[in-house]
Amino acid sequence: MDFFDAVVVGSGFGGSVMAFRLAEAGKSVCLLERGKAFPPGSFPRGPHATAANFWAPDHGLYGMFDVWSFSDLDAVVCSGLGGGSLIYANVLLRKPENWFPQDDSAGADGEYWPITYDQLVPHYKQVETVMGVQAYPSHGEPYRSTPKTAAMREAAHLLGLDWELPPLAVTFGNPGQQPVPGVPILGGEQNLHGVPRYTCRLVGECDLGCNFGSKNTLDLTYLSAAKRHGAVLRTGCEVRSFERTADEFAISYLKRPLDGDEDGPDHAERCVVRARRLILAAGALGTPYLLLRNRSAVPRISPTLGTHFSGNGDFLGFVFQAWEKRGGAEAPRLLDPSFGVMSREVV
Repeated sequence: MDFFDAVVVGSGFGGSVMAFRLAEAGKSVCLLERGKAFPPGSFPRGPHATAANFWAPDHGLYGMFDVWSFSDLDAVVCSGLGGGSLIYANVLLRKPENWFPQDDSAGADGEYWPITYDQLVPHYKQVETVMGVQAYPSHGEPYRSTPKTAAMREAAHLLGLDWELPPLAVTFGNPGQQPVPGVPILGGEQNLHGVPRYTCRLVGECDLGCNFGSKNTLDLTYLSAAKRHGAVLRTGCEVRSFERTADEFAISYLKRPLDGDEDGPDHAERCVVRARRLILAAGALGTPYLLLRNRSAVPRISPTLGTHFSGNGDFLGFVFQAWEKRGGAEAPRLLDPSFGVMSREVV
């Protein structure tokens, strides 16, 4: 039976960073991800393939999108090597300094943070470096002609609001060079998939998976670095239970084939791996689920686990029948939603 210093469950933003840091420190690490790897070029695009790109093992579906439905909340989470980074909209904003109040006397109506913004700055910088953060280019074609960007800038101006181009985990241009769509990223093939990558082509498919490798997802950044440091990355491994003894954990998971056919049966082999430390990083929904499922292994767990839960605060905006002044008259305004990246600006 395999034994590691640490087993990390989940390959999203928490698990990938943890796996990298532990491996970098010389620890033996095994990362377990229930989904499969999605190299650039493997994300489905046709209607039939996209409709099958969901996580439903009972029907032989091992795709990315997993929908959780509750009475007051619906959520789409990701199943795949890289977790939510495969389907999020690239934005990596720092929390403003005023979000970290340090006044101990804030009282019931206030909020106190034990750390300061300044303490986080080195960590922000470190993550931004690894994730290859770049701002959406503000000059040159075709970037300055993105209709949605121009519309957001004009709307902010009319409302008297500040407008900015946010930092994105997307490669628009090679270091020291002007952004150019669709050119090879220098050293881009040095990732765990071993496939070449290209600068952003502005096709607006970020949330469906970037087939050009322009999006700096966790499999292309932190997980590739973790593997170079010796971390073992296992896909198709869904953790179901774990047991704790005095000095180690026994983690049980289902090992699934990743080439199942749609509507086919779920063939899985039960496996066990042992570790000194267990890190649950299965997401905001997956981690509480595992903890609640395995209460006996964590008898001192808080009874409030799973309560006081909310969504992540994102807002989706839909524009219908957009108009603009043209020659003294109103005319339809074409915003061309498929041109550009998913998120280019914030107000």
